[in-house]
Amino acid sequence: MRSIITAAALASASLTTGSAAAAPLNPASWSVPATCDRACLEDLLDRTLDAMAANDIGKLPLDANLRATENGVERPVWDGLWQTATARGRYRLSAIDPQSGQAGFIGTMMEDGKPVYMALRLAIREQKITEIETVVARGGTGSVSGANPGQRMEERGVPRSQFLRTVPGREQMTRDDLVRIADAYFANLQGSTGKSSAPFAKTCERIENGGQTTNLKTARPGRESFDALMLGCEAQQRSGFYAFVTGIRDRRYPIVDRERGLVLSFSYWDHTGAVRDLPLTNGKTVPSPFRAPLTFQIAEIFQIDQGKIDQVEAVINTVPYGMRSDIWDRP
Repeated sequence: MRSIITAAALASASLTTGSAAAAPLNPASWSVPATCDRACLEDLLDRTLDAMAANDIGKLPLDANLRATENGVERPVWDGLWQTATARGRYRLSAIDPQSGQAGFIGTMMEDGKPVYMALRLAIREQKITEIETVVARGGTGSVSGANPGQRMEERGVPRSQFLRTVPGREQMTRDDLVRIADAYFANLQGSTGKSSAPFAKTCERIENGGQTTNLKTARPGRESFDALMLGCEAQQRSGFYAFVTGIRDRRYPIVDRERGLVLSFSYWDHTGAVRDLPLTNGKTVPSPFRAPLTFQIAEIFQIDQGKIDQVEAVINTVPYGMRSDIWDRP
């Protein structure tokens, strides 16, 4: 019988997040090795996703001072998607960082019988889960077609092969270099003039909320004169089109998977709406797609190969304009 929290569990709960009590822990049900290596973190991530799908946190090794958020809002760990998930989805992409003791997931989860697209981050300290961060895209927000992002990723089924490859030891980049390249993506996109670009592989592709946002074969309706999504990753940043992105702030890179060349980032994207016209580097001027204040919360994963960004995937959630969430920056 599926049950989030029973009355008895609430009465005896000792763990709190914010002001609400969660289910009591059952340390005997599952232990984490003193040293949680890659395999251990992958297993912990799987068990956490299973627990979410079962609406049951009771068997997870949660720290007494656990912090949990969903879409940038701190809340009891058992609230939000933990109450409404109904099953795990098909699509799964993970990033594992044994050095920082963290594991990340981008994929699908079923909610009320429908797939949602989500990012999940776990932090492990002293054999306990100390942080759970979730970004959930429900519906069409941020997707190119307006279609349900979870449905599109569920139909995709598996990640692109580049995300899954193992980088030979001698070719693995340093943690600092991987973060530097991922950050260059944001630095060259916000307020873009087209004069510079992050380093991209020629094969670079990007998917945002289930929609392809690079190298489209045909222009979208109403954009026949210029559609930035028909360009490749580098050409987009050199087009001058993204000047309407007025700021990408609170950028964090908590998970760096050197073995696969992956960086999982979290950030907030502001659009003031005041940038009305976009002078392109090809001589044209086109209207901004955003003409009112708007902020996105984005979880984005980069696959970096030989010093260049090759594949990008993003979970996008619309939040109140200018929203700040310093939860993960607190001591």
